[in-house]
Amino acid sequence: MLLMNAVPRRAANRSRSTRTAAWAFALVTRLVAPLLGFVAASAPASASAAEPAAKKILAVHVEGPDAGSVRGDIEAVLPDRIVVATTKEFSAALRKAGQSKPLGAAMTNTKQRDRLVPRVQQAASILGAGAVLVGIVQKARGETRVHLVWVNAEDDATPVDTAVSLKGSEDERRKAITAAITSAVETYAPPPPPEPKDTEAPPPAETKPKEEEPPARVRHQAGSSIVSAEVGFEIGGRVFTYSDGISGNLRRYDVYGAPVGAVSVEVFPAAMTTVPVLRDLGLSLGYARAFGLQSATEGGEPVDTVYQRVTAALKYRIPISRPTGPVIGVLGGVRWQQFQIDAPGDLGKQVANVDYLAIRAGVDGWIPVGPVAVLLGFEWLEPLTTGAVYERFTGAKVHGITTAAGLAVRFESGLQIRLTGHYDRFFSDFDPVLGDAFVAGGALDQFFGVRLGLAYMD
Repeated sequence: MLLMNAVPRRAANRSRSTRTAAWAFALVTRLVAPLLGFVAASAPASASAAEPAAKKILAVHVEGPDAGSVRGDIEAVLPDRIVVATTKEFSAALRKAGQSKPLGAAMTNTKQRDRLVPRVQQAASILGAGAVLVGIVQKARGETRVHLVWVNAEDDATPVDTAVSLKGSEDERRKAITAAITSAVETYAPPPPPEPKDTEAPPPAETKPKEEEPPARVRHQAGSSIVSAEVGFEIGGRVFTYSDGISGNLRRYDVYGAPVGAVSVEVFPAAMTTVPVLRDLGLSLGYARAFGLQSATEGGEPVDTVYQRVTAALKYRIPISRPTGPVIGVLGGVRWQQFQIDAPGDLGKQVANVDYLAIRAGVDGWIPVGPVAVLLGFEWLEPLTTGAVYERFTGAKVHGITTAAGLAVRFESGLQIRLTGHYDRFFSDFDPVLGDAFVAGGALDQFFGVRLGLAYMD
């Protein structure tokens, strides 16, 4: 009987425990459910309140002289709530919108800009930007200014359409730009986040320094040009003399006012890129030749004379303040300079015929001063071959230098008028021995010229 009574009692106990657990679970559920509901309802609101206002994208597009500097001034006065699209991104979007050429001065004219605005708006939409601030840098009455036009992506409103003077210091320029665009910027930018009340400011987050975007290439500037070509007319001359001449068969030679045609070109193939070193590595070539030149002794018949020179070098430019500041060039290459007098008989054995093929190394400089630039250059020449006149002497050692200086008057189209002068000097020492037919201590060969040229830089 005891065994039979034991089973129902355990079942009864198990049934009582189950009812107790179910009652406890129901009680906990009723108490916790409202609390969970409150937490669930309040969590999104807290997260939403903590999120800062979304930033808006603005495209800034500047054209004209010193466009990179003007763009920098504009970006400096925009609030952090606006994200500025890069020059490269907006230029690509413009091309997709069908505008491959610069917007130009048409953007400054209300009627002419109508055909451009839809493309600007389409480019903004491609980037996800709500507006575009276009700046056209111009010169008027000797004063440089930027004409600012604000284009909204979604409507035809133009909250900014004004010209701002760029004269004065950097601070004065930025104040003038701020005054012109503040109203439009504040309307466009999202509102600033509310300041926290009675709470400690969180420690500043560690952020990596923002890498500066490489300056955009500016056309017609020596610090970012792709090509620079010149065609010129030169008035040249030459004087060849001996020092410590002993034998009587040493002839001095001089000529002045020789007409010379000259061409030169510099090419920087990677200037369109932002690859360091490579974008500033270029090739320099030049050729010059006298025409109608003849030589003669006193009372003698004139004979044809050839004077020509060829230069070639690899050049690396070092912009001091890219792209509109001074530029230093370092170059190395070859120079071939020939002066041949077609004299007959014994006279041909005495004339100063030279054929210099020299290794050249040097530096040059481009220093802009307003619309004018100063040109400077110096090279050391180490001849590999020298020509017939030096073969007459024992132990001839020849070296050379060349210098140049000039001015370039620059125009906004890229054209330049250049006036330059050059001086080439080859100096030599001889080591005569007894029995030499030609005896002298050395020689000095000087070439010089003044050139007026028309150049184009892009």
